[in-house]
Parts: sequence; structure tokens; C-alpha cells
Amino acid sequence: MNQKERLEEIHKRHEEIQKKRRIRNHRIILAAAAAAALALLIVITAVSVNAISKHIAEKRARETEIAAQATPSPEPAKEIHIDPNVISEDYYGTSAFIGNSFADDLYTYSLVPNADFFARTGLSVDDALEGDGDKEPIVGELDNGKDYDRIFMIFGENELGWVDPGTFNDEYGELIDKVKEICPESRIYLLAITPVTKKSSDENINVTNNDRIREYNEIIKTLASEKNAVYADVYSAVADKDGNLPVGAATDGVHFGKEYYEKCLLYIQNNYE
Repeated sequence: MNQKERLEEIHKRHEEIQKKRRIRNHRIILAAAAAAALALLIVITAVSVNAISKHIAEKRARETEIAAQATPSPEPAKEIHIDPNVISEDYYGTSAFIGNSFADDLYTYSLVPNADFFARTGLSVDDALEGDGDKEPIVGELDNGKDYDRIFMIFGENELGWVDPGTFNDEYGELIDKVKEICPESRIYLLAITPVTKKSSDENINVTNNDRIREYNEIIKTLASEKNAVYADVYSAVADKDGNLPVGAATDGVHFGKEYYEKCLLYIQNNYE
């Protein structure tokens, strides 16, 4: 190889070395640029996430503040003051009574004037549920838009003569379910059938005797347990030591006067709160 060829070979190698250096430097620049871009992207993402989180937190704080302003604090539950010797308007004032002559007489004597009464003398559970002749079912009158704290149900006296007490159990249970459907927030009280005098019990008119009454009261008590209701034992509130209504308490031996209705109401408010 002559001098000229050697010089050309050296020049050629030099150019290849320079080319490789340029490629390497270019790759280094590209890698650095990519790393810088990635770092910038990470910073931008972090800033964006922080901004979004801050915005969400501020929005939730504003919504909570608005909700707190729009929703008043609940008022404390009304405290009931009960004098054991006085019929309590606090206890009975937002109540409804539905039933037979017992409830009807409470209305007549105006012992709880602020309560509502859905009652009729001679009313039985089937009539209350299905209606009687041209009369609409009295249970439907509860669907009047009012919120009752307590609903007192008084049935059984007019059903004592039914051949099968199981029918009374079934129909009373259905009536209770209907009342709960109409007034789901109300507390339901099932009142016992009150006793009759010994004379009336012995006469046994329409199977009205104290043994039969106690049998029906056991049915009512069981229903109260099954239906998550309160069994109000007003039988005990007025019965004498022998389980009869005292002589002179009722002119007909069955339906007593104002004094004994007062005893029943006082017994309920003092024992079932």
C-alpha cells in the first residue's frame, strides 16, 4: 500500500470514528431529553392530581356546609309529663282509638278530647276491616294523613259469641296488619276485654261471661306478642279480687260509667310507657 492509499485509509477511519461519536452524542441528547420530558410529565401529573384533590375536597366542604345550613338540627323529643292521678294529654293527645262501644264511650265522656276516635257501638273486627252494609270499613278512616304516636285498638266483646275463637284470632290479626300498613310509625296497643259483673257473667247472655272473656284476652295477648304490639291489661284495672266487675260499676253489668273509664286510662298511661 502506497503513501496515498494509507492516507485515504486513515482519513476514512477518522470519519467513521467521528460518525460514531456523533451518533453516540445524539443518543445521549435524546435520552436526556426523554428523561427531562418524563420528569416534567411526572411533575405536571402530580400538580394536576393535587389540584383536582383540592378541588374535590373544597367542593365536598361546600356541599357539607350547604347541607348543614339547609337541614335544621333535630328537635329534642318531647318530654312526657305524667301525673299518675290525672289523665295525661301529653300521653293521649296524639293518639287514635279504634274499636267498639268502649272507645265510643271514651269519646262520649270526652276524657281525651284531643285524640281521634274511630268507633261504633257493636263494631266487630270483621266489620271494621270489611265494612258493614253500606258503611265503609272504619279502619280506612285512619288513612287521613295524620301521624299518630299511639293507636289503641279495642275489640272482642262483640265477638264472644262466635262459634270458633280462632276466627276472631285470624280476623283481628288481619285488622292489626292493616292498621300497621296505614300507620307504620304508630305504636299499637291492644286493650283487653274488661270483665262483667258476676250477675251478668252467670246470665251469660250472648256468651258474655268472664271465663270466655279471659279466654279471648289470652288470644289478644298472644296477638300483641306476635304483632309487636302492646297488650294493655285493662281487665285487671277494673276487676275485683274475684275477677268480676264490681257490683254497681255498670247499670247493665257490662258497660260501666265515666269513673271506670278513667281507671282504665290511668292504668294504661302508668303501666305502658
